[in-house]
Amino acid sequence: MSYKLELRNVVFTRFMERDKRARFALHRVERNVIDDLSISIAPGERVGLLGENGAGKTTLLRIMAGIFQPDSGSVSRVGDVSCFLDGFFGLDPFLTGRENAKSRSVMAGMSKAECLSNVENIEDFADIGEYFDQPVKSYSTGMILRLVFSIGTSRTHQILLIDEGLGTADLKFQQKAFQRLEEMYASAPIIVIASHNLDILRQQCTRGVVISRGRIVYDGQIESAISQYSSVQAQ
Repeated sequence: MSYKLELRNVVFTRFMERDKRARFALHRVERNVIDDLSISIAPGERVGLLGENGAGKTTLLRIMAGIFQPDSGSVSRVGDVSCFLDGFFGLDPFLTGRENAKSRSVMAGMSKAECLSNVENIEDFADIGEYFDQPVKSYSTGMILRLVFSIGTSRTHQILLIDEGLGTADLKFQQKAFQRLEEMYASAPIIVIASHNLDILRQQCTRGVVISRGRIVYDGQIESAISQYSSVQAQ
C-alpha cells in the first residue's frame, strides 16, 4: 500500500471576539486560522512544522488527523494515524492510566490477550509507578506527557503526528522517546512534528515547513527551513 497525507486548498475558519465583553455576533470577526493551505507528504518524509505561537501549527495537525474538519478544501490520508498532541487529548481524566490504556487498546481492535500485553508495554514505557493506577486528573504535566506518548506509540502506525510536548519532557524520557521513534520510522512512513525546539527538528526531520498566519511561507530542507524561520524571528 502507498501511504500518503495530502491537503489541498484547505481553509479552516474560527470566529474571534473583538472584545472579551462582547456576546453578540455583531462583535465577532471571522479569521482563517488555516488559509488556502496545500501540502503533500510522501512516504519516508519526516516533516518539521515551524511557526510562531498562533501560526496555525496545532490546528493544522488536528486537521491532518481528522479531529477538525476544514471549511473548504480536501484532506486525503492513506494509513493508520496516531496523534501525540497537547494536554489530556485522547484521555479520560477521571479514569486511571491503566483504564485509559486498556480503553485505547480495545478501541484499536485488539484481542483480550493483545490488550493485556499492550497495557503492560504502556505501563513499562511510561514508567510512572503507582500513578498508573491513579486517575489521570491527578497527574503532573510530565506524567500526562509520558502516558499519552506511551499509548500513542505502543503499536505501529503509518502516520505519526506530534505536537510540541517532547521538548518539555525530562532528558531521560526524551532519550527513550526518541529511541522509540527511531525504531518506528521504518514502519511509520510519514511523521510530522511541530516544535519550537530547533535541535529536536534538526535531529528528527528531513523536511521543514514554515507557517505564518495559516499559510506556508517556506517548504524545503529542514536546515533551510530553520534558517528561514530564524530570520523571520529576528525581524
